[in-house]
Amino acid sequence: MRAGGRERVAKRVTVVAVAALVAGVVAVGIPANAAWTLPDLPEKDQASWTMPLDQYVGVGVVRLNYATELLIQDCMVDAGHDDAVVPWRDVDAATNATERQPLRAFDLAAARERGYHVPPTVDAGADAWRAFEYRETSPDEAADRTSCLDLAYRQHPELLTGTSASSSTGSVGDIAIRLSNAAFLEARQDASVRRAADAWHACMLDQGVGAGPWADDLPDDPADMPTTRMAETFTSYDPATAVGDEERDLAETDAACRAASGYLDALYEAEWQQQLTVPHDYGERLAQIDTGPLVAAQQLVDRTIERLGPQRPEGL
Repeated sequence: MRAGGRERVAKRVTVVAVAALVAGVVAVGIPANAAWTLPDLPEKDQASWTMPLDQYVGVGVVRLNYATELLIQDCMVDAGHDDAVVPWRDVDAATNATERQPLRAFDLAAARERGYHVPPTVDAGADAWRAFEYRETSPDEAADRTSCLDLAYRQHPELLTGTSASSSTGSVGDIAIRLSNAAFLEARQDASVRRAADAWHACMLDQGVGAGPWADDLPDDPADMPTTRMAETFTSYDPATAVGDEERDLAETDAACRAASGYLDALYEAEWQQQLTVPHDYGERLAQIDTGPLVAAQQLVDRTIERLGPQRPEGL
């Protein structure tokens, strides 16, 4: 699966990163006491879990670096540096490993694909990529690389924007991610979401989950699925392990109940509403950002990896 930056079906909830922000941001209020309204909104797309703050999130560092090397590859080879040919790597798995996030939009397609298992995180091409990155280069090659990068930036200035907004601590992308995480936690407490969660729980009981092996482990909220005991039983935290029939059956029942109860609809709408406004200080920072180049950078990186990325070697 090829995806951009933060995965089309997933959003990050990094507990440690969110905790400090929730203490400050939620206390300020999202959106009750927020003073800044997001000016330009994307079209709603629940299937991709598109959110208002997405437009401020820069390209993931892993994908950005890989795409940049692909963009300057021809220039470097033309300058006589054959060792600048970019090796294959599983850039999606590498992205998952550094930006891993649980699914919010957990639906039937996700359940059928991998049950509760997290996405692949093992970059089979990591060794080749590491050797490529840390290879010895001559002064001439270093100078040519600078020239090739300058050319790439002139041709694709959005790359510089993508770099400046990438998810480093304190960057615009980092702020947007932390704000969206706080909004998600608030959305889970919305009255409509709580009602839908109750309906989901009733649906799970109707489907016999409450009478099976998980009778004492069925949570009240679908956002708490899978439980720790389930994850340990299924080893769903390890993407290298197989998805068993029991896990898949439970995950499909869970996903079907989320849809039937209206939980996904309610959560999506509540999170969207929570993201419409942000605390004033953060709003002032976001207001200075031209989101057009950020979107362009994401699109460029996705197209570049799709078009120029090498084929996966046999045996990997």
